[in-house]
Amino acid sequence: MTNDWRHYPFQLVPGDPKLDFPDAEGEHPDQESDTWFIAGQLRAVESDRSFAFLTIFNKNQPGGTVVADFYTMALFDLDTGDYGTYTDYDMPPANMKPGAQRKLTMAPGHLDISFQSSAGTASWTSCRDGDGELLPYTYRVSLVGHDHQGRSMRLDLVVTPTRAPTPVGASTYNGKIECFGQPDTYSYFQTGMAMRGTLQWGEVVEEVSGDAGHVDRQWFPKYVGGGGTQGDPRARSHEWRTINFDNGVDVSIWRQFDRTNGNALQPFTGVTTSHPDPAIAPECAEDVEVTVSSYVRWPDTVRPLMRPLAPARYLADRHRITCATLRLDLVGEPLVPAPAHGLPIEYMEGPYRYEGTLWGKPVTGFAFNERSMALYRDWELIEVLATTVANTDAAAPELQSTVDKVVPLVAAGRRGEAVELLSRVSSGQSDSLATLLADLIAVLSEVNSGG
Repeated sequence: MTNDWRHYPFQLVPGDPKLDFPDAEGEHPDQESDTWFIAGQLRAVESDRSFAFLTIFNKNQPGGTVVADFYTMALFDLDTGDYGTYTDYDMPPANMKPGAQRKLTMAPGHLDISFQSSAGTASWTSCRDGDGELLPYTYRVSLVGHDHQGRSMRLDLVVTPTRAPTPVGASTYNGKIECFGQPDTYSYFQTGMAMRGTLQWGEVVEEVSGDAGHVDRQWFPKYVGGGGTQGDPRARSHEWRTINFDNGVDVSIWRQFDRTNGNALQPFTGVTTSHPDPAIAPECAEDVEVTVSSYVRWPDTVRPLMRPLAPARYLADRHRITCATLRLDLVGEPLVPAPAHGLPIEYMEGPYRYEGTLWGKPVTGFAFNERSMALYRDWELIEVLATTVANTDAAAPELQSTVDKVVPLVAAGRRGEAVELLSRVSSGQSDSLATLLADLIAVLSEVNSGG
């Protein structure tokens, strides 16, 4: 093994062969779930247009035999706020019929994955030199899809991360963390992306390049859809964001929640840093806090694979992140509203802009913000309403007073009285606030009637 990450083989964590490269980039046959993720910001070479993209290739084999894979691609227009998303599945019972061929193909030992989707073949493979030897951390990415508005999508890139892989949790965890209830989950990320290629989206065709983005990898002993939660894929939720700062520092921030225990924080929750100076080792800080200032309603135009637990679901949107250890204080704003994707459960991910301080110095950053905690229960929607009203400049004093009264009523089980109070202030509100009030009234009424 070599200590120089630019050459294979490379040992990221001495003594743990699971994080030896190039093997870590390939399939892990002994793991039921394996996930490959890449995302980035792209600039049109010949115009002023700005885009972003993401893709997920997910191997999922519950019990080690059942195939439940999927592939996702999304494009984002950072100038207009538009986005397109596409997901294709390889799921039972269709793939259990005689003669069915697996859509996802993978290789152990190095990165070579492809998915035969209904829109064509999507792939992410390692490049080779003239002698057929692997070019370290150099990939060809070819993504295809039809977005949820019917537009064709295609993205062909050559991608080269210019920074060493970073184990999540740095030397504190060495890339072996608890994720979705599974304590033996492996995870690393890689940033400093150099990207160049062609983007096609409907009638748009652009040569593109970029340097902000990341590769992210996780693999799980049991299937990620519930292997660590007794089969309930919604028992745990998460937030995850990777931020590329203008000072060259990149951070990966994880937060996980137990939905069966009042959304209590769960491990691993923390920040991992990656520095442009290779002499500065990655750091891990676990005192990260997030304060949400607005929520967004799940759009009816995008449906998760699994049946929703409620018609109205809300996910965190604008927020503030603080971490005393890193002297981190950031405010995050979405660049695309409500970027929902058709994954097995509710899953939003899209580009964000962050601004604030890191180690006490001003920074701005481009990021992808991912979250799966879809709030739908009465006490959760009360929190959504309270946060919305508290952060609405034009909120009437009567509405704030009503919220103050409703919170203890719901906590005490007096939902009928809460419905009466909310109904009195529901008219005359903005469209989004009126929708939220109607959703909350509907949930309270259903629970109160025993529904």
